[in-house]
Amino acid sequence: MKQFRQKRSPSSIFPAPENGEVVELNPPSLQWVAEPGVSLYRVRVERLPQQETVAAGTTAYNYFRIRRLLAPGRYRWNVASGDAELGWREFEVPASARPFLVPSAREVLARVPDIHPRHIHYRADLPELRERHKPQLEVIRRNVKLALSQGFMRYPDFYRPDGRIDYRRAFDESRQYFDRNLVACALAFLLLDDREAGQYAHEAVLRLCEWNPAGPASVCGQWGDEIGLSICRVLPAVLDWTWHLYTPQELKWAADTLARHAEQLWERVTGEEFLAHPGNSHVGRLPGYLGEAALVLYGTIPDETAERWLNYALEVYGSIFPHYGGRDGGWAEGPFYASSYTKWYLPFFFAVERHCGFSFLEKPFYRRVSQFFLHFTPPGQEAHPFGDGNWPTADEWPGFQAQDPFGVYAERFGPPEAREFSRQLTGAIDRYELHLLDVIRPRPPHPEPDAAGPASDSYCSRDTGLLSMRRRVADPAHDVAVLARCSRYGTPSHQHADQGNFAVLAAGKALIAPSGSFGYIFGETHHRDWTQQTVGHNCILADGKGQPKDSAEAIGAILDFQDDGRLCRAEFDLSAAYRMLTNYTRTLEFDREALLLHVTDELEAPGETVIDFRLHSYARPAAEKELVRLSRFPASAEIRLRSTAGAGTFSWTDRFRHPGGGPEYPPGRQLCDQYHLNWRFPACRRLRIDAEFRIFLA
Repeated sequence: MKQFRQKRSPSSIFPAPENGEVVELNPPSLQWVAEPGVSLYRVRVERLPQQETVAAGTTAYNYFRIRRLLAPGRYRWNVASGDAELGWREFEVPASARPFLVPSAREVLARVPDIHPRHIHYRADLPELRERHKPQLEVIRRNVKLALSQGFMRYPDFYRPDGRIDYRRAFDESRQYFDRNLVACALAFLLLDDREAGQYAHEAVLRLCEWNPAGPASVCGQWGDEIGLSICRVLPAVLDWTWHLYTPQELKWAADTLARHAEQLWERVTGEEFLAHPGNSHVGRLPGYLGEAALVLYGTIPDETAERWLNYALEVYGSIFPHYGGRDGGWAEGPFYASSYTKWYLPFFFAVERHCGFSFLEKPFYRRVSQFFLHFTPPGQEAHPFGDGNWPTADEWPGFQAQDPFGVYAERFGPPEAREFSRQLTGAIDRYELHLLDVIRPRPPHPEPDAAGPASDSYCSRDTGLLSMRRRVADPAHDVAVLARCSRYGTPSHQHADQGNFAVLAAGKALIAPSGSFGYIFGETHHRDWTQQTVGHNCILADGKGQPKDSAEAIGAILDFQDDGRLCRAEFDLSAAYRMLTNYTRTLEFDREALLLHVTDELEAPGETVIDFRLHSYARPAAEKELVRLSRFPASAEIRLRSTAGAGTFSWTDRFRHPGGGPEYPPGRQLCDQYHLNWRFPACRRLRIDAEFRIFLA
């Protein structure tokens, strides 16, 4: 038979299980890249060596879920359509694999009580929640005061030429109004019996019902979807928690409004074929919101509608999700997006767990992600490489992180260090800014502290291509961190054209870091032409050119990663990201005791090529002969470069401009000082660059 092409687009899934993989869930979900023009696949799973069929069926989607537990052993699977096939692939189910039988929508709905509240919390849960969350409730009281003082948001008229606000300000205002003020008041009514807060939530919901779901409040509209996303994120929980405040007519109006928004969610996830192309970050939020709407509205909407919505959410989270989250815990879009995108779906997870006991958090990603946060979001770190959102400005980073990215995962599975970082972050919160739906959370039914494994001074997520080499991960004030990216995901979405990029932070201060800013809105000139491009990163340029953006093929490969306690070493193959080169490897070696980092680039080009070796820093460089000093108290670094073509020509600037000249790309927002260092080497076909970074802590 002919073979499937299996050509990935920037947004499509990765085939799994990988051939020969020892799976961690029983049964594993099978997935493959959707084939063009195929509307039905035939799937077969056989046990080896007998080749006994244990599962078979057809599916219109590019994944297949086995509906029963498999006996420990080896298996193979294949997918066919017409006269073409994927080809047989093997996997092994060990005895230690965790049972993962996802319930059906009917099974979940059969356990949903016919009273409210029932979303995440039942009324019987409230006394224990009040007792366990006393510190959080004090913060929520402050949030309520803020909400009552600010009043209600006016209809967003940014779509009009004479509108009072533009889209970005409407987006910011809606998040403060819905995600912060409305949720805080609904929680205060639920848990504190705060009648004034309840009245605010009641009136806010009715005012929301006056907004046209097909206009600026739509998730499918032509003006941007962020306002609609906020509405869909909070309305199921808020409506459930304030259910008894409405008259019958008001309740029908509010339920009908939520149902209209839910149908938009359905229209978008199915219209954009999310199960085949889960790389759209915005659409990736929607299945959880759709599932929440089904659970809250069950009994007020037709059963078949609730089952349709809920089945979709269960299928997504039981199979392909999370797309950007690796089995080893990393998040390919980087820590900024991980801090939010590992939270959006938690209310749905909590609700399913409360109703029927099944937990999506059994997936390896969720059990290990606290290790990723431990290395990429420790308290006090001013920059958070990589991807959109790495900048350090106080008014932008906390807007997404909001409070504690460790929370749920550290509590359930994390090592002691992750739980301590979580405690530090939550203790510093004066008021909540965005993520309130996971603040008052149920007690984990079966917590497994330390299930993520012990904290280590190095971390490597091979699935997502994010690495960390640290001096002392548990002690941020005296730590030195070398972070790097080399990813199979390529350069799409909020990821940048920066394979091989690295950063050096000491005592939380960014000595070497990515440059640029997200800006006022996604896709502004500075963001598009600088921040997301190779020129703004600690990478090389070849004849002035960098890596292609929005490419599934511009990948990096981790050839080696090892740590002997003192020396930590990583080796990357970056050839696919630099198609103008024949070969390119980058090696990073960090000596923890000497606080010495060596970066070695070895490259070959088909013809004479001019190479620029680029670094970016928040410290103004001081150059003396072949030595460059960077200083940001209490940390500093000395940099020396050597190469087979000599020392190169060194220059630096604080302007956002290519080293060869051309237009400037000034940021749309105020940034901290950023400096761009460049070493240019004479044209050659083969080049080895040795960069030495000696780091000092006062």
